[in-house]
Amino acid sequence: MFATLREKYSAKKVEVEFSGSIHDFFISASKKLGRELLEDVYSDLKNRVFRDDRMITINGRNIKDIKGIPELKDGDNIALFPPIAGGLGF
Repeated sequence: MFATLREKYSAKKVEVEFSGSIHDFFISASKKLGRELLEDVYSDLKNRVFRDDRMITINGRNIKDIKGIPELKDGDNIALFPPIAGGLGF
């Protein structure tokens, strides 16, 4: 977890056991960090639609760029980034 999400959940890293899908990963992680995590990840939990304002990567690849998100395997690294704001105003 990065930036404000790291602060919010007081966790830089969480290791969980799960059945293999990224959805199962977030369900398991929410059992450790709280159900609010699912609200930070999904815009529609029932239909497993991720929020557009978050970036989620698997081994450094944005899931928005992966067709048919693969089942996760032991050692895969999932990263969750909050919305990015700021920049220079001219």
